[in-house]
Amino acid sequence: MEGNKIICIASHKGGVGKTTSAATLGSLFSSSGIRTLLVDLDAQRNLTSTFLGPRSKPENTLYEAFCGQCQLPVVNVRENLDIVPSSLDMGALDTVIAARIQRESILKRLLQPVAGEYDIVILDCPSQMGMITVNAFTAANSLIVPISCDAYAAEGLLQLIDMADVVRNGLNPDLSLDGIVVTRFHTRRTLDKMVESDVRERYGELVFETKIRENATIVQAPVVSLDIVSYDPKCNGALDYKALMGEILEKYEK
Repeated sequence: MEGNKIICIASHKGGVGKTTSAATLGSLFSSSGIRTLLVDLDAQRNLTSTFLGPRSKPENTLYEAFCGQCQLPVVNVRENLDIVPSSLDMGALDTVIAARIQRESILKRLLQPVAGEYDIVILDCPSQMGMITVNAFTAANSLIVPISCDAYAAEGLLQLIDMADVVRNGLNPDLSLDGIVVTRFHTRRTLDKMVESDVRERYGELVFETKIRENATIVQAPVVSLDIVSYDPKCNGALDYKALMGEILEKYEK
């Protein structure tokens, strides 16, 4: 893998597995000896809760860093894995930074002093396509989009890709759409197969071969503040994400 990768995991809607994907891939990368930094950009702070616990109260969070009150706060989770925690205040950030000069690139500037210490940085975005997501698109060089198999998946995906194109053309020419991953896939449900077929027809090789199957472990693991792999390494979700990690690394080697 040439240089470090800053991966933005984003979607137009909630409930598609953004945080699950960020947490699981982060755990898998780090367990493979890849120095990994997770950045929680979501006011729901689910990624933070997964690794630091739901009652964790870090002295500083990404919010304070965005507001210029501190440098990027990095908390060690375990060997090869660190996290930048979020806070509920992130929900008001669009308003707070509205008048800031070059507000679209605040995250990029915050990451610059530390990004070189990692092989992979994963940005877990909120569902809203606001200024926080624009910051993530501006800071990243790789975009991975999870989609669940509902009737409007392809239409929402098009909106997100259009937004990424706007950022690429105006703010960040290095941003590359590196893959679309089908999540929460029910192997026996006709709708899921129809949506998957439609997305593959529209986007071809951009769609990862690996599908993340729906299974109870994906819901259970965050309840005890664990990622899927740590909770049950043999479950379908863990096995699927291991396969996805292999595809991602293979793409980055090209």
